[in-house]
Amino acid sequence: MSLHDAMNSNVDSSDFTLLEGLYQLAVNGHTNDWEFERLNKAVYERLLSSYGNVRSAGNAHGLMS
Repeated sequence: MSLHDAMNSNVDSSDFTLLEGLYQLAVNGHTNDWEFERLNKAVYERLLSSYGNVRSAGNAHGLMS
């Protein structure tokens, strides 16, 4: 799967491919493009789904600010 294909199919793309695409767009200064916004949102949603409950649990125990 090419990077372009991965960007068009966020459901089937690996975390590495999404992060690599986001990184390449940032390095090349394309942070205002729709591709960057789409990848940024996909990466953020995956992070929330993986770590969102950890933060909530930490706040309940006074471990995080």
